[in-house]
Formats: sequence, C-alpha cells, structure tokens
Amino acid sequence: MLDFKQNYFSLFGLPETFDIDFTTLGSAFRELQAKYHPDRFVDANDKDRLVAIQTTGFINEANETLRSSRLRARYLLKLAGVDFDDEVDTTSDGVFLMHQMEIREALEEVGNAQDPLARIDDLAQEISGEADALKDDFVDQLAAKNLDAAKEAVLKMKFFERLCQQSKQITEQLEDDLF
Repeated sequence: MLDFKQNYFSLFGLPETFDIDFTTLGSAFRELQAKYHPDRFVDANDKDRLVAIQTTGFINEANETLRSSRLRARYLLKLAGVDFDDEVDTTSDGVFLMHQMEIREALEEVGNAQDPLARIDDLAQEISGEADALKDDFVDQLAAKNLDAAKEAVLKMKFFERLCQQSKQITEQLEDDLF
C-alpha cells in the first residue's frame, strides 16, 4: 500500500516544482487509480477495502492539488514549512483589494455593454493575464526563498480563481441567452 505521508510530487514521479508536466501527472494518476481502485478489492476483507478507499482518496486529493495552480503553490509552501489558516489568512494589500472590487464591478456591468460577449472576453483575458502574472510572481518569490511574499501571491491567487470562475459563468450565461 501507499505511504500516506509521501509527498504528492513523489507519488506521481514529478519534481517538486510549480511548473509540472500534466501529461506525466495524468498517466501516473491513471496508473495508480487502476492499481488501487476499490473495485479491485471487492472480494477483500473489510480492512483491505477500507485501505483501498483511503488510498484512492489520497491519490485523488494529490491529483486535485497538483492540477490546481493555487493548490499546487500552496502545497509547495507547505512543503517549505509555511502554514495556512483559511479562517484568518487573506491579503491585506489595499491596492490589490480595490482592483478586485473594480474587476467585480466590471463583471457585473457586462450585461449593459454594447457587445457583452466582447466585453466579457476582454475581461476574461485581463483576469487570465493577471492570474498568470501572480503565478510568475509566486515562482520567482519561491525560488528566492521569499516565503512570505510567495504566500501573499498564493492568497491573491484565490481572488483570481474566483474571478476566473465568475467570468466563465457570465460567459456561459451570455452564450445560453444567445442560443
């Protein structure tokens, strides 16, 4: 069975870096799922079935963590000894927070634009570009061992993750309304 204390990167045979090979991750994930899936243990005793379920859960959590930019960055910081408290940790960068509010307001106003689909496309590109810049900042800060600044980048990534989701939902709604 797997060692549940094993780090997620080594589980999938990947180096501990932010930029990962998603093809390798996908192949390793499917291989581990095939090997440890609970369906393979239907005739096993209760203990072995429970371990198979726990193992699959561990594999799924590891895969989801490494597939998400923000969660992968957060995990890299965890490996470096940085703790997160989801109840307390947030960015206190006032300029950043004001910019977030401006983007949210722009998203809310998309329906009033002369060409709502063009406007949401522009906003989605802006959001994506800023999210990419945050990822680059995280990589730079982590490489420089500026862990507090790297953590700040991860906290900001969470805002952009939500903005990306919101812009996607608006796009889908606009497309549904058109077709």
